[in-house]
Amino acid sequence: MGDFNVISEVSNAILKTMRDNLCPELIQSPESIMLTVPSDKNADFQLGLYLYDIQEMREYRQTEYVRISHSQRQLPPKPLNLYYALYINSKSQLTVDAENEQRILGRVMQILMDYPILPETTADEDDMGITITFQTMSFEEKSKLWSVLSTPYQLAVYFSVAPVLLSSRKISSFTRVVDAEFGTTQFRGGRG
Repeated sequence: MGDFNVISEVSNAILKTMRDNLCPELIQSPESIMLTVPSDKNADFQLGLYLYDIQEMREYRQTEYVRISHSQRQLPPKPLNLYYALYINSKSQLTVDAENEQRILGRVMQILMDYPILPETTADEDDMGITITFQTMSFEEKSKLWSVLSTPYQLAVYFSVAPVLLSSRKISSFTRVVDAEFGTTQFRGGRG
């Protein structure tokens, strides 16, 4: 389970995986791979990682409190599905031709296939692992995503990362029953 920074940690783990596997073969500098928003006009990078949606995974939702000590319990974690796009920055000063763009995106897909379970996150040993899944989206869905940003459509690799467990900070105390006394009394019924 992760505290509020778990989303950022997952994004940074994806960035590190991309940087470790793309640089310097296809992208010269690790700083050319950034967590960004496609509408950012000031950033100069070649490959952008864009978190475009976060959804609760209702099928994994727990309702029971999690016991964290002999006298404390915590609300269960919220399982999230994070949706990302990895895209080539067409506005970059580090120009990439169409063939190189396709090579980079092909390698990005290969990296996501090679690392289907995200390394270097705060997942507990009890967790099933944070898994990367390619998203099947229609061209219309992709176009809507870019038009909302007022940015021209760009070729990208779309994937999700789940389950990302966001822990609660709400902790409550309880008292355990450690002793119980039982007694018997005799009932003398009588007619009175």
